[in-house]
Amino acid sequence: MPIARLRFALLLLVATAGVCLPGCGRNGRSKPNTAVMRIGVGTPAQPTARSGLGIVVDAITTETWLTMRPDGSLSERLVTAWNWDPSHTVLTLKLRPRVFFHDGSELTPDLAAAAMQRSIKTAAAFSFASVDSVTTSGPDSIALHLTAANAFLLPDLALTSVRLPDRPEIGTGPFRVESATDQKGVLRAFPRYYRGTPGLEMIEVSQYPTQRNAWAMLMRGEIDMLYDVSRDAADFVESETSVKTYSAPRPYYIPLVFNVANATLKNVDVRRAIYEAVDRPMLIRDGMRGKGRPAEGPILPDHWAYSPPRQPFVYNPRAAMARLDAAGLPERKANGDPAVRFSFTCLVWADDNRFERLALLVQKQLADVGIDMKLAPLPQKELVKRLAKGDFDAFLFEMAGRSLSWVYEFWHSNGTMINSGYRAADTTLERIRLARSDDEIRAGIAELTQVMHDDPPAVFIAWQTTSRAVSTRFDVGAEHNRDILANVWQWRAAATP
Repeated sequence: MPIARLRFALLLLVATAGVCLPGCGRNGRSKPNTAVMRIGVGTPAQPTARSGLGIVVDAITTETWLTMRPDGSLSERLVTAWNWDPSHTVLTLKLRPRVFFHDGSELTPDLAAAAMQRSIKTAAAFSFASVDSVTTSGPDSIALHLTAANAFLLPDLALTSVRLPDRPEIGTGPFRVESATDQKGVLRAFPRYYRGTPGLEMIEVSQYPTQRNAWAMLMRGEIDMLYDVSRDAADFVESETSVKTYSAPRPYYIPLVFNVANATLKNVDVRRAIYEAVDRPMLIRDGMRGKGRPAEGPILPDHWAYSPPRQPFVYNPRAAMARLDAAGLPERKANGDPAVRFSFTCLVWADDNRFERLALLVQKQLADVGIDMKLAPLPQKELVKRLAKGDFDAFLFEMAGRSLSWVYEFWHSNGTMINSGYRAADTTLERIRLARSDDEIRAGIAELTQVMHDDPPAVFIAWQTTSRAVSTRFDVGAEHNRDILANVWQWRAAATP
């Protein structure tokens, strides 16, 4: 299992959001003003370029082949139309005309094919492993030839940045990189951006060691935007009249994942009992400060194909204790003394207190029904190794849920992300991967949700909410349920009263 891929997928703290569709909101070309926005990013240090400052710079300077709406459906971006052949092994993509890279190169079919081939070679998306070759197809299209049908490919194109093949730092986004270090990126408006000249002349992105450092700089007016408002800082920042906060769903869910090879946790009734013993609304309220909503599985509730399980789990500690009694795990010894039913260890990322806070609350709830969950906070590198090897009883962390390919890689027994021994969903996940119609995907997802309810691989605790804070001196054209970073080309200085 490739550790680098595991680290990348598990430890991204910022999910890339969908973008405004061409033509939506304010449009038309206009002369750029002289406004400069300063963005502050405060995240725990991570050993990957796609975190913190790097992921913000990428989001502003690159674009994807397609775009994903908040409901997971696809729309045009650099590709304006797409179609499958009858076998679903050849995908033809029609390119948007007059799209330019920051060095002035036009996105021609030849250049697009080379860019796609580079993404395939670097395994930019899981589904790219099924692409055998890329060819040009007429004056405005390219074709992807697959070894087998793969329904995950199209959604993955909405998560794949298009980069100049020989210079991957160059994209087609509304801003180009003028200079960049580990601590600061200076981005300048790209005047040939196909949707119109950006409303800001420049964006400066600075990295800070912690969230507290970054929001202190916002309060002092030394930055104009706090990229990610932590739960601890939310109330304070939201009460500040000089800034405005913008919230949107974050396509990352937090589960308590079981290793079903564990002698006790392999019993499905034990896992169901743990689910019933966990008060998820309370965890969201007290552990996440209300910045989330309950999860019923690894599929976003907003996804166009989502359907909930027929009878979702509800908090019921009495039912949990009865189930554990029936499973041969009594709470009391023969002499009547209180006893622990069983113990297991839960791994937690030690570098981010979000997860430790939640884990402590779960620990208390499980103790109330006689289960002893010991916590083992680990540094990132060690945590990644343990998950890859399957060396854990359970872990509490976050997982990406924006693309179905990520769901497959996390939960299929042959996936590349974790080794939990879970196999109950394999057949269903294969059916979704090979689906050739929306109806087949919808039916597969409904089945997957029910399978993961009946034989739970985890307690799916919550989907998260992300918040940005921006000085009221700027207008960022916010849209409902969409990350404001999606419309970065439309940001501009606010009109003075």
